[in-house]
Amino acid sequence: MTPPILLSRAAIDDQRWNLLINQSGHSVVYGYSWYLDEICDTWKALVWPSAEDYQIVMPLPVRRKWSIEVIQQPLFCQYLGLFSILEISESQLYLFLEKVSSSFSYISSYHFHPDLSVILNRVLPQLTKFEIKQNHTYWLSLEDSLSTIRSNYSSDRKMNLKRSEKEKWIVEQSNNIIPLISLFQKHHASKIPGGVADISYSILTGLFKSLNLHKAAELFYILKEGEIHAGALFVKTGKKVLYLFNAADKTGRVGNARTFLLDHYFQSNAGKALIFDFESPEKVSVSLFYKSFGARKMPYYSIRKNDLPFPFKQIQNWRISKALNTTEVPFEGS
Repeated sequence: MTPPILLSRAAIDDQRWNLLINQSGHSVVYGYSWYLDEICDTWKALVWPSAEDYQIVMPLPVRRKWSIEVIQQPLFCQYLGLFSILEISESQLYLFLEKVSSSFSYISSYHFHPDLSVILNRVLPQLTKFEIKQNHTYWLSLEDSLSTIRSNYSSDRKMNLKRSEKEKWIVEQSNNIIPLISLFQKHHASKIPGGVADISYSILTGLFKSLNLHKAAELFYILKEGEIHAGALFVKTGKKVLYLFNAADKTGRVGNARTFLLDHYFQSNAGKALIFDFESPEKVSVSLFYKSFGARKMPYYSIRKNDLPFPFKQIQNWRISKALNTTEVPFEGS
């Protein structure tokens, strides 16, 4: 097999690219060119077998630091990886990973789709320059009936759902994401070490417009007496639904508004061939909340690499070590 080819964003054929993402066995909205354009400073891609024939592709979010290009997982994108219509072999995956390693001296983080976990578990140990970490998200199949879905809720989740129903919440669909962003800014952002940069909200606003344009956004608010107390942005493409962004004020949290909203969404989509991805962060309390809906724990791998010259390598390792000692709260407002 010939090695994959590294293409700049300008060299990528959007129509050919998006057709492959759509037909891929593990298609997800993160992989579409229009989605990557919204969340990345810029991006490149590895394609195989040629620049005119996309059979396997790997999007690479790129940022410029210290006058060099580095790979960094962007906001609002839990995982990427390789996309292909046919099953990817170990030798193909190895060549893609080897090309990434030889092309970039620094990888801040790069996350792989959960569907690739089994094969990555066999191939990644062969590439010793990568630091490997296993993360987890939670998936819930919606193809069962609502009664079956609810039967798998934990006893606490069932109890809190009953409590939420007594609150007389009203669910409204909307095309205005500003109230959701405001909820997050007022009730979640202060809990994040270092705060949240304004550019993050600008990215989300632009992304929401693009999601609407592609008929992929479903935005809901929970209200009482005309006042919004919680909300969530769901992204639906193909057979996947992502719980992309959510927030709630104190009234919404105490009244289990997000439990009510999630159950409402499951009611509306029960019996459909959909996988609901909670986009769980590595935070125990949030993971337990998602697990309580009967969701399945799904491992996915991330890699990093630091092959920078002195002193950048030492400085960046120090920064990473410092960050790991800080309690992180997910930006998504889970």
